[in-house]
Amino acid sequence: MNQFLKRFLQGLLLGFALITAIGGGTMAVLIGVYDDLINAVSDFRKNPKKSLDLLIPMALGGIVSMGALFYPIKLLLEHFPFITVAFFAGLTLGGLRVFQSTIKGNVNWKNLLLTLAGFLFVFGLGAFSWFSTLHADLVNINFLQIVLLFFVAFISMGGHVSAGISGTFILVAFGYYEELIDFLIRLVKFNFVHVGFDLAGLFSFVIGSFLGLVVIAKTYKYFFAKNRVKTNFAIFGFIVGSIVIAFFNGKIRPEYAKVEGFNTLMFVLCFAAVLLGAILSYTLLGLANKKEKPVLVEEAAENSNNKDE
Repeated sequence: MNQFLKRFLQGLLLGFALITAIGGGTMAVLIGVYDDLINAVSDFRKNPKKSLDLLIPMALGGIVSMGALFYPIKLLLEHFPFITVAFFAGLTLGGLRVFQSTIKGNVNWKNLLLTLAGFLFVFGLGAFSWFSTLHADLVNINFLQIVLLFFVAFISMGGHVSAGISGTFILVAFGYYEELIDFLIRLVKFNFVHVGFDLAGLFSFVIGSFLGLVVIAKTYKYFFAKNRVKTNFAIFGFIVGSIVIAFFNGKIRPEYAKVEGFNTLMFVLCFAAVLLGAILSYTLLGLANKKEKPVLVEEAAENSNNKDE
């Protein structure tokens, strides 16, 4: 198969994983391109041609599949917000499987403090949007919204770097997913509310996404090399915080007012959605681990041979 076409098809799968909250990192491990992607991004300046040969076709495939799924997921969030968020939360919950080996035998107060710090950082942002009038609003964009959009884009795109984390879910958790879809559709139709602020918002999102991908990929690479266990404990807290604020942010708050009393059917459907999502991502990560182990064995053997030489 032509290498460009192969990378394009891999990009389609990555785009599907990104937009459905399975997590780009998880899918990258499954299709065997995780290390290639991390190296292509973090070593871009060293070998830009090699990096672009990988990134361009995969980016095109990702854009195609995400473009096809953006609007259907937006409709689900509009008409079935709690069930859709519950399914995304389940996908993220199952993704916590990636931390099993890290947590086992490494639970101590220092690592737990790192987890708490990661949790409180994200939870604080969600709580702030819940109790304040400041939340995702990409119709009446102002300078503060542009800054927030940059920050959310930076974190969400960086979230795609690690297996078990979903950048899409981060957008949902912060209440930006639907707003962002509407915003991009509006710009494609040249339906500007305020041309200057709209274009500044788009620029902020693009730059935030790019920097998030590059900076967080390099940050992961650095901290994983320094202390992989402590880094994973901090990321664990970050993910748990994202799950909580998905149901506790300013964007979803009005939906609670529409619910009259305790809705048993809604509760059961949300529970089923969480369970289904968790089983799906947990199973996929199990498959990813099986694919990753032979690679780790080969790397260990190579390192051993190098030492002997």
